[in-house]
Amino acid sequence: MPYANQNHNSKMLSFKRINILILMLYLCSFTGQAQNTRLGEESSFTEQFWLSLDPSWQLKDSTYLKIDIGYRTVNSDGWQRYIARGGYEKQIKPFVLKHLERYESYIGGVGLFYFDNNQGYNSFEIRPFQGYRLGFNVSKRIQLSNYFRLEERFLITQDPNNNHFGLRLRYQIIANFGLQGFLFGDERGFYFPMGVEFFYNIVELSQFSDVVRITPGAGYQFDPSFKIQGMLAYHYTRQEDLGGLSKTNDIVFRIKVIKSF
Repeated sequence: MPYANQNHNSKMLSFKRINILILMLYLCSFTGQAQNTRLGEESSFTEQFWLSLDPSWQLKDSTYLKIDIGYRTVNSDGWQRYIARGGYEKQIKPFVLKHLERYESYIGGVGLFYFDNNQGYNSFEIRPFQGYRLGFNVSKRIQLSNYFRLEERFLITQDPNNNHFGLRLRYQIIANFGLQGFLFGDERGFYFPMGVEFFYNIVELSQFSDVVRITPGAGYQFDPSFKIQGMLAYHYTRQEDLGGLSKTNDIVFRIKVIKSF
């Protein structure tokens, strides 16, 4: 039995170390890619502001209703985007690799996106999504989360340069470093999320066709049910439409208010 426990612990630590290594390598490689892309003649640079309210409700012991209401804009006053997204998340018992200590959940929902570009040709996007989340507690203060998502994108617009259907895969890995209880009460304090998200376009849509997002941030937890989080992110977008190839390097300042009931 001692040997079995030792083998179980070593496998669990190895799996978590793989997640940490993936996060570090992707951050380094895509930060270098971002610097090189800014020098390209076809790329442009934007600054954006995102605000989102993220309430959630626990329906049962293992099921949750999650809402995301957001507003996004660009520094040039070129466009605004209004977002309403709802999802149903169900935590499940592990059915493979049961010896690893982790938490899993399935997620499904739909998002509505209204895009106003201030130049006509406004658009409305309907985006159903299905996802799977896998997380680990590396230590008392460090958590790792993997999020896999499939999105179907239906675009309603009169712009002749846009197609009307897209399909893409998304993968996000987030490490969260929590300082709750340090210099504050047990359930209060700062935390620092660091994430990388990758997009693979199976069928590319001509609007907001992301490639990668690198998202460091900092937040404060007032209690386990209420948090405010700020992030300064880098997004890289590459898409091709009837007007040719376009690339953007975006610096995004985001404020997120998280409340659970």
